Amino acid sequence: MLSPRPSQRAGRSLPARPRPPWHVHWFRHVGEDPLGPAGVYACRCGEVRPGL
Repeated sequence: MLSPRPSQRAGRSLPARPRPPWHVHWFRHVGEDPLGPAGVYACRCGEVRPGL
């Protein structure tokens, strides 16, 4: 039989890892810009930028 994971032992929970204060944008193409010839790119955080 397998032993329980450390987070399941005696009702203890592991502390949450703090998130870093910085964020690296990962832009992906989401559509065409209606006001210009470039595409529109969005990050998972919600920031949107036109393509170059």
